Amino acid sequence: MTSIKAIETEVEALDVTELKRRWSQAWGLKVPSKISQKMMRRSLIHKLKEQAGFGLSPEDQIKLKELVEEYKKNKSRLMKKAPGIKPGTRLVRTWQGKKHIVVVTEQGFEYEGQEYGSLSKIANLITGTKWNGLVFFGIKKKAGKLDSKDAGISPTEEAS
Repeated sequence: MTSIKAIETEVEALDVTELKRRWSQAWGLKVPSKISQKMMRRSLIHKLKEQAGFGLSPEDQIKLKELVEEYKKNKSRLMKKAPGIKPGTRLVRTWQGKKHIVVVTEQGFEYEGQEYGSLSKIANLITGTKWNGLVFFGIKKKAGKLDSKDAGISPTEEAS
């Protein structure tokens, strides 16, 4: 039986051409044009581990199938809210002179009467660009990002 370490070592040693060939063979698909080498390696390692018997147990496969079916029936029930933020919390952010208020709900987040599963989606709607929602609303600090005054936020409004 092959070990997990042996699979990982083997895949990490593949050159790009062989990596693409092995990925395509393992998944039975053409390699997507925009997949990074890192993601291709991770995906191939996962697939090879699964094929070698290191995949999910039959019990876990049943649980996963049940979760997928539950998600298909009611997506909002499984929407994730930011960890540690209690329902009812109001997140306030000023962007380009306009104040935006998001309310944390049991299912996710409410913004302008609509329910969303992620703060990042709301941040994208507000700015028109890709943002980490936790960073945008001042819940999480990230080095190298805009300073509060550059982003148009009053420090007291970042996450009120």
